[in-house]
Amino acid sequence: MRASEPPVPGAMELPEYEIRDPRYYTLPKAALRALQAERLRTQVRYVYATTPFWRRKFDAAGLTPDDIRGLEDLERIPFCTKAELQEDQAAHPPFGSYTASPRHRWARFMTTSGTTGRPLRRVFSARDWRYAIERFLRQPSTLRPGDMVVILGPVDGLMGPTAGMEAAMAQGALVVCAGLYDSRTKLQLIQELRPAAVSGTASYLLYLAEVACAEGIDLPALGIRQVGSVGEPGAAVPETRARIQAAWGVEHVHDGYGLTELFPLGGNCRQSTSLHLPDDLVLTEVIDPATGRRLPPGERGELVFTNLIGDTQPLLRYRSGDIGRLAPDEPCACGCTWTRIEGGIEGRVDDMIWYRGVNVFPSAVEAVVRRYAELGGEFQLVVGQQGALPTLTVRAELAAGQPLELAERLQPRLQEALRAALRVQPAVELVPHGTLPRTAGKARRVVDQRQR
Repeated sequence: MRASEPPVPGAMELPEYEIRDPRYYTLPKAALRALQAERLRTQVRYVYATTPFWRRKFDAAGLTPDDIRGLEDLERIPFCTKAELQEDQAAHPPFGSYTASPRHRWARFMTTSGTTGRPLRRVFSARDWRYAIERFLRQPSTLRPGDMVVILGPVDGLMGPTAGMEAAMAQGALVVCAGLYDSRTKLQLIQELRPAAVSGTASYLLYLAEVACAEGIDLPALGIRQVGSVGEPGAAVPETRARIQAAWGVEHVHDGYGLTELFPLGGNCRQSTSLHLPDDLVLTEVIDPATGRRLPPGERGELVFTNLIGDTQPLLRYRSGDIGRLAPDEPCACGCTWTRIEGGIEGRVDDMIWYRGVNVFPSAVEAVVRRYAELGGEFQLVVGQQGALPTLTVRAELAAGQPLELAERLQPRLQEALRAALRVQPAVELVPHGTLPRTAGKARRVVDQRQR
């Protein structure tokens, strides 16, 4: 194809890939890397042949598909950002010029949550959506035919809950979509149905447990076997995970992870809190968010993903905005050989606060707040300004039933614990239970009150 010829959606097709084969879970690293290299070469040729967006990016970088011969060439591909995709969809509505497959093959429409600007519109071909569901089905499940699963958050238009719902159905479960019900109605359903599994955001799972306590509902007595946390990184924080386990009476909290822009990607296992990311579906990098330099295992940075199998809106070197660290390049105790994010997602680049020489993440504050039984499940980081200096206040709720007088005694203890954990001294404000907002979706922990 000459440079003057526009790409044509569907001009080239990707192969059919085997997704459900459980052997991928324990494939030796050398075999996984060879598979990744082959799929990367194929994906690069595909996006260059079918999308104006990627053709422009490659041409601007002076690259051709033939320049990408293996994983060692990955860093030659320019990064892709959410802002770029938002601009592209605005210029080429409704789905952007990075859409590769022909329209008659599309089967699913989703959007991103919209917590970082204009929501992205995401379409999946029937092939891609089948892969998204099959990703769930290739590993052993605790669900059995006839089990009930309650999904607490909204499903419509959101990839994670929808994929989880359809994967549970494919395993023979009866799925109860409870996102539109109020909290007490959800609890009534859970109490009457006694489901095998419940899924929601970590913050909402804790809030619902508080409501259950106030209503006299003994959640651990209901026999729920599995709790899934999706949509926010709270379950990766040990103190938060312990609270969820105790409140719901479960031994394990599944921490699910994915991006609407890519796929549902993975989660933790019973032997580890690290996220297991399928190397046959996605290439994972961790970079310094300021310089773009690739970081080795153990160093905190921004996660970057390359979709190796998607044919509809495939993304190369997509900057996720999520913060994490690569685990050592060795198998997990469960036997998985995939890339793992040690300890799960630590936060968002957008939520990282540079305060007096130190990076402060909401997850670090969460780990301290959750240690105190006298405090409830909600907290905020309020960023302000006093003259030329930034200010930082941790605002936390007292637990239900705790007197406001407790705040005076607890405040200095919490302030000292935060200073030790963060290496800076934020102000602390303790407020009555029920003061801070609740949501069944992603909790917004950072409140920026600075004048722009």
